[in-house]
Order: sequence, then C-alpha cells, then structure tokens
Amino acid sequence: MNQAWETRSAPVAALLLVVILSACGSGSETPAPLSCPDLVEWVGAGIAVTSVEDSPSTDNLPPHCKVAGTIDGSIQFELLLPAAEDWNERFVMGGGGGFVGSIQNSALAPSPGGNALERGFATVGTDTGHTGTGIDGSWALDNDEAEIDFAHRAVHRTTEVAKEIIEGYYARSIEYSYFIGCSRGGGQAMIEAQRYPVDYDGIVAMAPAFSWPRLATGFLQNEQRIYPDPEDLSEPVITAENRALLEREILSRCDASDGVEDGLLTDPRTCNFDPAELECSAEPTSSCLTTEQLEAVQMVYSGPVVEGRKVFAGFPFGGENDAGGWDAWITGGQDASVSGVPNLHWAFGTEIFKYLIFDDPEFDYSRYDFANWDEDIAAADQLLSATDTDLSGLRDAGGKLLFWHGWSDPALTALGMIDYYESVEADDPEVRDYSRLFLAPGVLHCAGGPGPDRVDFLSAISAWVEEDQAPDQLLAQKLDDEGRVTLSRPLCPYPQIAVYSGTGDTSEAASFSCQAPQ
Repeated sequence: MNQAWETRSAPVAALLLVVILSACGSGSETPAPLSCPDLVEWVGAGIAVTSVEDSPSTDNLPPHCKVAGTIDGSIQFELLLPAAEDWNERFVMGGGGGFVGSIQNSALAPSPGGNALERGFATVGTDTGHTGTGIDGSWALDNDEAEIDFAHRAVHRTTEVAKEIIEGYYARSIEYSYFIGCSRGGGQAMIEAQRYPVDYDGIVAMAPAFSWPRLATGFLQNEQRIYPDPEDLSEPVITAENRALLEREILSRCDASDGVEDGLLTDPRTCNFDPAELECSAEPTSSCLTTEQLEAVQMVYSGPVVEGRKVFAGFPFGGENDAGGWDAWITGGQDASVSGVPNLHWAFGTEIFKYLIFDDPEFDYSRYDFANWDEDIAAADQLLSATDTDLSGLRDAGGKLLFWHGWSDPALTALGMIDYYESVEADDPEVRDYSRLFLAPGVLHCAGGPGPDRVDFLSAISAWVEEDQAPDQLLAQKLDDEGRVTLSRPLCPYPQIAVYSGTGDTSEAASFSCQAPQ
C-alpha cells in the first residue's frame, strides 16, 4: 500500500453562487433565498449538482428540497433542506456504517423526538467517495485516493459543501452544526473531533469504529480459532449450544449483583466468572466446552495479543445468545442472522487486511502469524484510526463530544471505548467539561438486545452546546414492536452507574439514580 498519503489539495474558497437580486428591484446585490430548482445551477469548486427535487411530505418526513451531487469527482452526497419556514437554522450530518459505499445518513434514523429533518435540521449524508456494499473493501485495492476519502476527507469536504449550499439556499447563517454517527459513523465523528475540530459545535460518536487495524486484528485472531480451516466455513467451533451455555452461566452468577434481576449487567467488568470453569472433564455435552471451544471463547473475551502484547481490548460479557449478537458478528452458523459470509468479524477482518493493509486479494487469514504486525499495520493505522487522545482543538473551539456504547456490542467492544476515554482523561483531567461517555447495559451494536437502546441524542447534544446543559444522565428506552416503552433506564456519565433505589418499578428510569461505583 502506497504510504504517500498527502491529502490532495482542493479549493475551499467560497462558492460562486448565481446571484439572485431581490424582487424589489432596488439594485442591491444581497443574495435572496433560493428556490429548490435554483440549486441545479449551483456552481462551486469541485462541485457538481446532479439533481434537485422538491419532495412532498411523507409519513416520516416533512416537505423538503433534496439536492444530490458529487464533490471532487468521486464523493457523492445528498442534502435535505426543510422548507424555509421550518428550518431551525441548524445543520446535522449523519454518518455511515461499515465500508459505507452508498449515501448514508444516520441523522434520518428514527429517534425519540423525531429524526433530524422532522425537527427542522438541514441534513446531509455521503458515500465517502466509492460505491460498494457495506462489507466489501475491494474498492480500496491500490486506490490511495479512495482510501483518503474514506478515512477522513469525504466527510470533511461534504461538511464544507453542505454548509455553503445551506447558507446560500436560505440566505441565512447556520447557527449551530452537529454530527451524529454510529459504528463507522461513530469513527467518522471521532475523526472530525480530532482532525477537523472546528467543523462541528457538537458531535455524537456512538459505538465508534475508531482503531481499524487493531480491531481487525482481534477479528482475525477470533476467526482463526472459530473457523480454523478456511476450506470449511460450514460450522463454527463455538456452537449455538455454547452461546446459550455462556449466557445462562453468566446471568445465573452475575445478573442480580447490581440489585436487579433483569437479564442485564450494569457493568460486566464486575462479573466474577471464568469460562474455564465450563471446560469438559469427560465426554463433551451441552453443559460444557471442549478445549478447542474454550480457547476460542477465551480469545473473544481476552482480546488480541501480538508477541505477548495485548494490542486491543477484548469483549465484555453480554450478547452471547442474543439475536444479532454473537451469532451475527462473532460465530455465525446455521442459526446466524447473516448470509454470504460466516459472520461479520470474518467479513470485516479479512477485507480490512486484504485491501486496507496488504493490497492483496489472496490474503489468507488462517495463515497470518502476526510476526511483522507492527510494520504491517503502521500505514493503515496512521490513515484510518482515530486514536489521538488530544482533543484540545475541539475543547478550545468550545465544541462538545458525547460518546455512547452498548455494553453487549459484539461488533466493537465497549472496553476499547473505555480505554480510549480513560486515556483522554489521563491527558486532560477536565475532559468531562466537554466530553462524556455513556454505556448502555444489554445493548448490542448501535441498537438491539434486551437493554434500552433508544436515546434522544440530538436533544442532549444541542442542550449541551446551546444552553450549556451538560448531560448528567440520558434517558434510554426500550420499545416493543408496537412502539410502546417497555423499559427505561438512566444512562450515567462514565464512571457512574445507574443504581436501583430499592423501591419502585425496576422497568422505570425513575427507580434508579446515577452514582459512583462502589
């Protein structure tokens, strides 16, 4: 992989707007608000508007102007502009997931209080400069420019372009700008905070993929034990029976330790359980783990090790037997909720090493011995990862950064997020003045699982930015298929945890308070 990764220069000067004189005929050259069709004539350095559309209201979106285009010939974007009377003078960009490859905007996802467009935000998404599926990394083969766009440049350029079009369209300034994303989108949020700290006033980074080669190393080491034979991907070493056994044992020993027996671990790190206790002493049964199975399970929990060094966090207890948990991400098998690949760790791990580290489509995960690991990952790590713990640029600009992670996330370990946040705090003990971390018990990757996974992040970050109301807790809810709230909990700023008061309904947030851990 070519290491000459200097960001290609691109003019960021003001766009050449087609000036529309005011209707009064006074001769003033002050730009007036534009109509949606006017935007097809928008001209700017590196920008090509390919379509505009006046979109009527639908069941979940109000009337808006939809602007599609490309930036610098490769970065596709879609910008949604609410009607002038509905615009709240705010802008939010939504991140994408996986390798992206299509225009994605997580700010349009359902949310308590409505999605971004429903609330009056102008909002944009991008494909990050290439086309493909979310688990396909082949676009990066010998393509340094595409990798730069994916790593950081596409989001930053889309931000610049969206802001210029928004202010030209409304002939008003944006008061506040926000970014929100989960998974890869959470990593994009962290990249923005670290590389471009003045782009956004408030940033929400959810379950972020922020350390690409290291998390991929964990994926590979897991899969070398779960699918040791690359010619036989039919059944994983860790079976469905193993997953059920692990969940049963963990909950039986640790569920009630937080004062509430509800199938959720408030902090899995306090669970005193060793999977080695389940190793078979005689013939294998559904109530024990073979040596091979135990070694695979221990690798998932312990995290990747290279030449005796732990290089990234392992996974905490939780999610072993939840639909969309280990079955989809870590083990796979006949009951898994993915198709076409054994599991998503296998998919992302092999694609990252093939195309973002080695530029070698023939890379064989089962044979990689990590002997030259530090040298192998160095260039990709420098480009792709968002591990810089110096957030002084964001802090000094007055920005705010909210982190959130599901404790049972089987895709991106919450322990890695904690390690990062604690490293930031080691550099800046006042980090909670501008950045806070919230952990959600029983929640899988971005959503799902038995825990409360719905949070109004836009309200939380805007209150912090605009009203200086730092989030002392977040209300998290679980909804049933009919949209009814079945569970609510306060999420507390790390390291605080939600503690049951001893009275009241344990399914209601009012029965809990945020306290320092014992």
